[in-house]
Amino acid sequence: MKNFQVIILNLFILSVFSACVPQAQTVEKGDTDVTKTQSQSGLTTNTPSATLQTTITPTNTASPTLTSTPVPTNTPTITPTPYELEMFTSDQIRSNVTIETYIPNTCEYLENRWGEGKSPPGTIVVPIMFHSIAKAGRAITDSTTISTAYFEYFMQKAEASGFSTITMDSLAGFLERNEEIPTRSMILILDDRRPGVTELFMPYLEANDWTLTLGWPTTDNTSESLWQRMEKLAASGHLDVQSHGHDHIYIQGYTPLKEIHEEIYKPIEIIQTHFNTTPSAIIWPGGNFTDTSVSMAREAGLRLGFSVFSRGPLMYNWIPQGEAEMAVEDPLMVLPRFWSTTADVALDQAIRVSEAAMGHAESVKADELLFYTTYCQP
Repeated sequence: MKNFQVIILNLFILSVFSACVPQAQTVEKGDTDVTKTQSQSGLTTNTPSATLQTTITPTNTASPTLTSTPVPTNTPTITPTPYELEMFTSDQIRSNVTIETYIPNTCEYLENRWGEGKSPPGTIVVPIMFHSIAKAGRAITDSTTISTAYFEYFMQKAEASGFSTITMDSLAGFLERNEEIPTRSMILILDDRRPGVTELFMPYLEANDWTLTLGWPTTDNTSESLWQRMEKLAASGHLDVQSHGHDHIYIQGYTPLKEIHEEIYKPIEIIQTHFNTTPSAIIWPGGNFTDTSVSMAREAGLRLGFSVFSRGPLMYNWIPQGEAEMAVEDPLMVLPRFWSTTADVALDQAIRVSEAAMGHAESVKADELLFYTTYCQP
């Protein structure tokens, strides 16, 4: 406004003395403002638009020289500063659990969050850990076994609630780049060498075109007949075999490096040999991990790892974690899992989290797209 008043004053002086004072105009390029234009994608982009300042200086020395009010040549330009986006939180997550993000570049995160061919906000993944399923009449004496009746109830509930299974590779693509998966996804992980339990899943896998993920220890004690049995089941296309260590060693801070190396590297070779696939994840035996084992797993090319902590469901750039997992500073290598004993509750919780996340995304969408067009466009 000050510059505009200066220009008006100069023009007034010019009109008064124009009859007797010759003038000379000099035009200087001043600061630039920002004009926002609409692109075909609906996102606005920043285009510099020059603003001209005019200084009028009388040059006739026979008459008194008139000097207009000086125009600053270094008027500061207001430069927008990136602001912090509002992150979704949920009252479904326990107070001692922290939501960890892992995409440091906000522009990358927003591009994956709102881009074409990506999973919509609120897409949820429910990882569930299974061990033993007791036949009717068998007493359950441990915390990891479920009854056949409960297992059947859960599988029917998952189908009726609109859940689909995904493979470990699909989960990795979703968590890393928000690649498209079903909005309500689950990953069913069966720990240890349990061919009989695997066969209990098969009718549901075939009926729904689902996949069961095996956390399979590749121990040298595995008989040839067991390998053949598992290879035959895997040929159905409904098994996704992942690493569960070689000898199922609970990795501790004192575990020798040689043993850690074998637990991580040897299963990769053996799974490739027997199933013609390469594992992309390690289900940590006993849920035990260390900084060293996590780093080694990354070096081996593994993209995901699972603990036995039940923290909550997973979303893109949104991982619930406790202190033990946060200490290794690699959320994707220490992902949480629900226990099968509360699998139906896990589905209900995930649905509530998903629906709330969808509503929150709509409420902040305009702000996030504005951030993207302001700070992320070239």
